[in-house]
Amino acid sequence: MDHKSGKKPIYSATADDAGQRLDNYLLKQAKSWRKNELYKLIRKGQVRINGKRVKPDARIAEGDQIRVPPPVFYAARPTPAVSAQQRRSLQQQVLYEDANYLVLNKPAGWPVHAGSGHPVGVIEVANSWSNEASLQLAHRLDKDTSGCLLLTKSRQSLTRFQAALQQQQVKKTYLAILNGVLDSAKTVDLSLDTGHRVEGIRTVIPSTAGQSAHTEFTPLRWDAQMTLVRCQIRSGRTHQIRVHAQTLGVPVLGDAHYGTAAPQLPRALYLHAAELAFDQHVWQAPTPPEFDRLLPLDEA
Repeated sequence: MDHKSGKKPIYSATADDAGQRLDNYLLKQAKSWRKNELYKLIRKGQVRINGKRVKPDARIAEGDQIRVPPPVFYAARPTPAVSAQQRRSLQQQVLYEDANYLVLNKPAGWPVHAGSGHPVGVIEVANSWSNEASLQLAHRLDKDTSGCLLLTKSRQSLTRFQAALQQQQVKKTYLAILNGVLDSAKTVDLSLDTGHRVEGIRTVIPSTAGQSAHTEFTPLRWDAQMTLVRCQIRSGRTHQIRVHAQTLGVPVLGDAHYGTAAPQLPRALYLHAAELAFDQHVWQAPTPPEFDRLLPLDEA
C-alpha cells in the first residue's frame, strides 16, 4: 500500500488507494496515530498532497504524493505477536481463496481483530502468513460467532463487496440454536439502535430512530427446550439476530448479553454464519459439531 519515495517522508498512492479519504488512508499507513493527532497535523498543513494543503476528507488519486511529518513516516510499527499455533489453526479454516478474496470459517472465540484484551485477532493472524500487501476485513462477526468471514485483498474488491451490501445484494444465512421453542417461521422487522450503551457496554435496542433490520427465522428442529433455526438477514446490523431473537422471547442459546449464559455448554454462543453469497459466489461453512450434538440437523 505505501511506497517510500527515496528518503523523503512521502507515500505514493497506488491504483488500489485511489478514491480513499486522506484520513482513512493515513490511519492505515501509520497505525500508531490517533485520529485527533492526525486531524491536528492536517489542519496545521503538516500533511500535504502534491505539495498542497488539504482537508481530512480529501480524496486520493493514483500517483498522489502524500507528505507526512518524518517522525510519523519513519516510526517503527509494532508487529503483532502471532504464534505458529495460531497461524496453523487459522490456515486450516480456509474455505476459499482467489486473487480478490479469502474466506475463512472463523472459529468461535476468535475476535476478528485485536483489541479489548485480545492482542491479536483473525486479521492479524491472516496477515502474518499472507503474501498480500494487506488483507482487510470486508465485514465483522462477533467474537463468539463462528462461520463465513470474508477478507479482501484489494481496495477494489473491498468496495465492490461494500457496494453490494448497501444494495442488499449480499445474502447472509446463519444457523442458531434458540433458548426456547419456536415452532413456526417468524419474520422480525425492527430497526435497531446500534449506538446505545449501558454502563459503557454496547447494548443494541429496537428503536424507530435506528437502522432498519429484517430477520427471517425458520425452525429446522426443536425439542422441549431449544430450537435450531435458519436465520436470513437483508442488512447486517450489529447484534441483529441476537436482538431480534430476544424480541421473540427465544434468545440465542448461551447469549449472556441478551439472554442467559450457559457455562455448562462447550461454546459461549450458538450462532454460526453458515453461508455467504455474493457476486455469483456461494461460500458455506460446515455446521459446528456442538450444534449437531444438541440438535442434529440431519434428523430434521
